[in-house]
Amino acid sequence: MEGKNLEYKIDIPKKQNQLKAEIVSFLNSDGGTIILGVDDNGNVIAAYREKYKEWEALISNWIFNAFYPSVIDLIDLDVSNDFRIIVKSGKEKPYFYKDGEGFNSSGVYIRVGSSKRRAGFEEIKRMILASKAHEFENLRSVNQALTFGYIMEKFKSQNKTFDLRGSSLIKSDGKYNNAALLLSDENPTITKFAVFQGTSVSVFLDKKEFKGSIMKQLDDVREYANIINRKKVVISGELQHDVYRDYPERALREAICNCYCHRDWTLSGDIKIEFYDDRVRIFSPGSLPNGLTFENIREGATAKRNQIIVDALDKAEYIENYASGIRRIFEDYQGFAKQPEFYISENVVIVTLYNMNYQENDTKNEPVKVENNTLNDEDVGKDVGKDVGKDVGKDVGKDVGKDVGKDVGKNVDGRLNEIIRIMIDNQYITIAELSKILNVTTRTIERDIDKLKKAGKIYREGSLTAGHWHINQKE
Repeated sequence: MEGKNLEYKIDIPKKQNQLKAEIVSFLNSDGGTIILGVDDNGNVIAAYREKYKEWEALISNWIFNAFYPSVIDLIDLDVSNDFRIIVKSGKEKPYFYKDGEGFNSSGVYIRVGSSKRRAGFEEIKRMILASKAHEFENLRSVNQALTFGYIMEKFKSQNKTFDLRGSSLIKSDGKYNNAALLLSDENPTITKFAVFQGTSVSVFLDKKEFKGSIMKQLDDVREYANIINRKKVVISGELQHDVYRDYPERALREAICNCYCHRDWTLSGDIKIEFYDDRVRIFSPGSLPNGLTFENIREGATAKRNQIIVDALDKAEYIENYASGIRRIFEDYQGFAKQPEFYISENVVIVTLYNMNYQENDTKNEPVKVENNTLNDEDVGKDVGKDVGKDVGKDVGKDVGKDVGKDVGKNVDGRLNEIIRIMIDNQYITIAELSKILNVTTRTIERDIDKLKKAGKIYREGSLTAGHWHINQKE
């Protein structure tokens, strides 16, 4: 069955660039196989076997001459049973087919689901940066007026010396690099932290933005997450009790730290942590480094992205045992019904950890009371307080219809705003990705998008597979 890594073709199209585009889409994505001479179900059509030699000669020529960068080691032909073009994921993205001389962005394609689409400018830019991810840290920082007060105090508290040159934060010309910028007090990136009531995005209980050096953000996020990560005390005997956190402390700590170690810093998106009653979701911009799969990382393979930053975090003792974080997360959830989930797309990695103390039949998983330093919606706290007081002692049956209606309305409004926010961050987001991120069905997302279109908030340019979203931010 056709899918992300498999394509069926009866013949080479008359417009040969169409097949070249299919090959390029696999090179720029996760690789795949194109089978020629088969029907839509993958059944070999015997009459086309006589074309195998012709196809082999043509595509062999393409391998040497039709693509850039070189794909000689990335494409193999297998004609033992049928005609297969086996394409590996390239490490020097973006790849494109030649249509004349020089680079032509119209020849850059990526794989989305079971079809290809032309890559947008931002996606091409991202591929260029991602393929040289190890170089991004070493590129000269635009801001050279950097200070390192937080990181110096951190090292001092550990009786260590923070050495800028020894930490590879200064280039040979004496200028700060991007790794220095991210570790400095002037780091322009932020971390967003939100706490929601219930299991949806309808009501904010609290939201914060953490700024400064990524070490400071990491400390602040961990400290705040520790407050939200409640304790359950179980009396186990006379004068004895056991304490169980909603989330294993080590697993939560590892999942958060991984964002700062392995996110794609070339992207403009923010690290986000979202706490719900039943789960926490941790968003890290970018996909896995080229050539790595989730299975590789779970088995202990190391990512080569952000090595300078990883080394600095390791020296500052944020990393317990390099390359074993994912395994430790699963160890901490061993035997629990809901295992950690890792959603990986071209744009984001989302880690979901489930609350080990949550009871699904609970009417409410009481939130931790926290300071709303940056809560924009002043009414949220009032509404929560009103609702709790109003519900106590009232007839449950009388309020059910009213409360459900309110909750549904809030739920939808909150989700529509969240869709717009996500689209602003990523104009190429797909309906399937929105469905996964917001934990609703694709049909629900389609209805929400229809509402946003009718309200004039968004519009789509291009097809479902090759287009992108535009946000109308005018009031």
